[in-house]
Amino acid sequence: MFKKIKNVLRDQLTMGATPEKLSQSFVWGVLIGVFPLVGTTTAISGMAAWKFKLNHVVIQTANYLVYPIHLLMIPVYIKVVDFFFDVGYVPLRPDIIISQFQAGPADFMRQYSLIGFYAVLLWCLLSAALYFVSYPLTLKLVKKFKKEKA
Repeated sequence: MFKKIKNVLRDQLTMGATPEKLSQSFVWGVLIGVFPLVGTTTAISGMAAWKFKLNHVVIQTANYLVYPIHLLMIPVYIKVVDFFFDVGYVPLRPDIIISQFQAGPADFMRQYSLIGFYAVLLWCLLSAALYFVSYPLTLKLVKKFKKEKA
């Protein structure tokens, strides 16, 4: 996995991408990659890359690399949201979730959209903090990698 990351970074550095933009792209790709709503990370990464002039290849690569972590984080988001915001019991078993949806789609959507809202709020707060910690570290690594390749 690390070899693939190095190859992508090397290729982008040789095409003229700056270490700062590559670092921002990678960090945002990882952070967006663990966004709590399933099926949204690719689009959000693409929009962020376009809006902030980040590297599309690096941001999507980082996004895809953390996809397994994204899936593992869904139950964590649900439990943390339930702990802080008391949204009620939320089962993590797919068969129960499906039966809840079949019993009452409106109630299902109300409960799970509230969980989604709070999870996104939690993600925003944590991502902002994590960005300011991880960006300088990533930038240092990319600059070191660029010197080694030069």
